[in-house]
Amino acid sequence: MKFASPNQLAEAYVDLWNERDAKVMAEKVKALYSDDAFYVFYRRDPFVGHEALTEQVLYTQGIYFPLGYRFVSAYNAVGHHNLVRFNWNMVHTETGDIQMAGQDTLILDEDGRIKADYQFHEKIPTAFVYNDGFDETGRVTKAAKPTLVTQQA
Repeated sequence: MKFASPNQLAEAYVDLWNERDAKVMAEKVKALYSDDAFYVFYRRDPFVGHEALTEQVLYTQGIYFPLGYRFVSAYNAVGHHNLVRFNWNMVHTETGDIQMAGQDTLILDEDGRIKADYQFHEKIPTAFVYNDGFDETGRVTKAAKPTLVTQQA
């Protein structure tokens, strides 16, 4: 799948992470990622292949969507040969507050599909305690369940 611009790819990427229909989302994973693609973020070993990538997107949605968040592109994508780099934000659907921000660096295959996805978190949420369920080595220690921070008078 080739895109006219790096920003068009970034938009398709965040659209995937916002897709609520699991079947459509799995189809988008297959369209965007090569069969043996992998996704790495700082807390886990790589997720390899379409099934693992789909499960990770569903897992992420299960954490943040109930709290009212979605992902948006920062529209700053740049490409260099077979690399694309862009920033994204996790925003509250009602207030527009940015609670998380990050950057992805993608390596594309000859067909323009993602074969490697390296994600970096640059801003960690402050509206809730960030409990992603992993210890410092990336092992799952408990189910992720962010806890909202309440204002005390």
